[in-house]
Amino acid sequence: MNQQALLLFSDGLGHDNNWGVSNFVTLPFHTLRGIKSKDANSLELYFNDKAVLGSPVIVTLSIENGKHSDVTNAIFKNVLDATTAVTTVADVGNWTFAHKYIYGVSIKSQETFIQTLTGNSRTKLNVLRGNYKSCMVANIDGSDAVDLTLELYDGTTYTKLLSTVSIPADTTLKLENDEICFDDVTYDLYATSGDSGGQLTFTFNY
Repeated sequence: MNQQALLLFSDGLGHDNNWGVSNFVTLPFHTLRGIKSKDANSLELYFNDKAVLGSPVIVTLSIENGKHSDVTNAIFKNVLDATTAVTTVADVGNWTFAHKYIYGVSIKSQETFIQTLTGNSRTKLNVLRGNYKSCMVANIDGSDAVDLTLELYDGTTYTKLLSTVSIPADTTLKLENDEICFDDVTYDLYATSGDSGGQLTFTFNY
């Protein structure tokens, strides 16, 4: 397999001469760290090599329903059989794809999601996915500590990840991947602040 291969992705939206940083990219094959189903019609490719890319990149392929294995195998086969340095995985503007079951693509560099609690009721955190690299929880109250409770909800039962953990005033709690990662297909993530004003800001980083 050609470890020096470049994988090409283009969403076609730049063909109106309005190119942006998320319209076209070639990514070194050796920086591919994993492939994961997002839902029945989406496949996510994770690229991460700071020396090469500077920051992680997530490429989401739009695919025919349930064809995750077919598309994944096709990507590796195309790289294995490639006679050129660049392997086109998805070029929407030119309608060129590594497999017939791919029909779209979106490209995102390192993702950050931010949400602030505004009360002390149980609140759903609308994170985009459950496998973030870290979560920062900042207590923005300048004088008082605030308790934090984090729970996973499967539609029936709330299961505590953290229970009334006190975060001092003007302090940030950092949760690493193995402390915050969860199955986002089965569960939603909920947070409860011990302060009536909320006072907790969540920053999720991929």
